[in-house]
Amino acid sequence: MSATVDLSVINTSQAFRLAVKFLYCAKCKDVRVKAWYQMRPRCPRCMRDATMIVVKNSPLTYLTYALYFIVLGLVAYSLRTDDKTFLYYAIAGLAVAVIAAYVDMARGEKLARKRVKIADSDTATFRRRGWI
Repeated sequence: MSATVDLSVINTSQAFRLAVKFLYCAKCKDVRVKAWYQMRPRCPRCMRDATMIVVKNSPLTYLTYALYFIVLGLVAYSLRTDDKTFLYYAIAGLAVAVIAAYVDMARGEKLARKRVKIADSDTATFRRRGWI
């Protein structure tokens, strides 16, 4: 008897995430975004094991996704009608999407930093970096 595997779950599970994952490395004392293609939670700097911190998506994340699709639609419409006005709207929309993505990632990193438990021996390091 063979077991069946639903490949759509395997192939799309990482595509539509409801949270952003950050990695905290105890050696580097730093929080970084976990890349979507990383299988194991490892620090990209020193390659040691890191602690994964999950931060839920905000409405700003979904706004960024929507803006990317709107920008693609505006570019396609501009190419089809040969109207440059829609291309300028697309460039402005892309700039807003990039800014929204940056603000959203900064928010997520700030929340991830709040979840890091600071040991007494590391207090000076974190003060120097502005975490405390």
